Amino acid sequence: LVFGLANLLVVCRPSTFRSEFHWDAQPDDLKDGDGNLSPLFCEGTIATKTSYWGSLMLTIMTYLFGFAVTPMWPLSWWLGYYLWFSSMYYQCLAFFPATYNSLYSRTRKKVGLLLGLIIALLVFNAVILMVGWYSFKNYEGYNHYDDTGKKQQIQDYENAGTKNAFVLSFYLFGPFWAIYFLIGMCVAFLYDAYHPAERHNAWIWGWIADVVTLIMLGFSIGIVAQGQRPTGEYPEPFYMRPREADQFIDSSFIVRLWNNINGRLACPLTTLWIFALSTGRGLTASLLRTRFWSETLAPNSYNCFLFHQMIGQWYYAATRNGHWWNWWRYRKTFYWFSPKPCPVEWYEYFILVILVVSFSNIMTNVEPFIGDLLLQLKCLLTGKIDEELEEDTRDSIFGIIEGMTGIEPHLDWGLEEVGLASIGIPIISGLLNKQFTKKDRKVTITAAELVGTRTIAEIIEVVDAAIELADEKGV
Repeated sequence: LVFGLANLLVVCRPSTFRSEFHWDAQPDDLKDGDGNLSPLFCEGTIATKTSYWGSLMLTIMTYLFGFAVTPMWPLSWWLGYYLWFSSMYYQCLAFFPATYNSLYSRTRKKVGLLLGLIIALLVFNAVILMVGWYSFKNYEGYNHYDDTGKKQQIQDYENAGTKNAFVLSFYLFGPFWAIYFLIGMCVAFLYDAYHPAERHNAWIWGWIADVVTLIMLGFSIGIVAQGQRPTGEYPEPFYMRPREADQFIDSSFIVRLWNNINGRLACPLTTLWIFALSTGRGLTASLLRTRFWSETLAPNSYNCFLFHQMIGQWYYAATRNGHWWNWWRYRKTFYWFSPKPCPVEWYEYFILVILVVSFSNIMTNVEPFIGDLLLQLKCLLTGKIDEELEEDTRDSIFGIIEGMTGIEPHLDWGLEEVGLASIGIPIISGLLNKQFTKKDRKVTITAAELVGTRTIAEIIEVVDAAIELADEKGV
């Protein structure tokens, strides 16, 4: 949020604010009528179109509380082009304990019930996507181009703001994304019930994973091989797309909506892929568990998603004499959370990937230290002495378990009694590492160590031993 706000203020200040509001890109966003670079500018939010300070304050509050989704997105600027997904993440964290307990008590070890529930959720997802598509597919855009693909004059633009808002609200509606999280939870319980890796025909899952990998690669290659739409020209039809989503001229937000729906329709395929990969069989699984993928890239995946916008902006400014890639200068021909892609050369993509992964890795390692500093600040503000910052291991573990499951544990209980058997162990392992890692020590508690415990009391012993070892080693 700090980086996103800093990047926003480079562009959007009281001196650059315009009280006019547009749902779509304007001809002078990037260059004026003489072809010269336009000055930096910004416009208000949908809710506060004429107020800079109102837009700024609402943006900060919206992102601080993780509300940058439907129905709250009209209140804010797009502080981070992809920070809205954090709201989805918080949503999943909020309903995880109750959902986990419900699945644990009602479906655990019931293969048929879990399989039926997964199929029902996949069908429900397809129904939602089809209802959305057939409701919106004939919406018209802002009349930026005529039927031949020729650019229209600005006086010929039309206001399709209401239709655009409906499409964006559908895209950013949290519960529609939560379906995939729920499917993932059900798949985890199905795996725990069926134990596919322990069966004599486990090798089949390796073949399934590799075949699905080839299918997804084939689709990806086919899409990329279609090429790029030339700006200002009426293109040849693209295959693998419905007609309504293959129009360059006037319904760009429908084109963008199909891009999203198309990927989400593949949920049955990706669900099968993840289940098959979990057995560890096949060439795909063997590649993905190499140290580069599992230890270098995987821990930084979410940070890469969040920070690639900021790194892209810094890189573009550093390599283009301070020119700033931002939402208003490069906004799409419709209202969306992201602008047009950062206009770098193809070979710079690889440079940016290295920069983003490296920066994300730094942030992953810096996060515990920042958390510790904030804890020290809290101590200073509340008047607590330094020794009081050291939490009791027992209380910390009890808090983590209760936060995950809603169940208040007892020392002599096992993980099964608090709903954290097998499926929950990797999650609690990560939370324990995060809880007890400080700026001067890095605690490492593996899932394998927790599997061997029988009670909460034994988990406390494992954690205490890991803390003692980390204190001896330091960072």
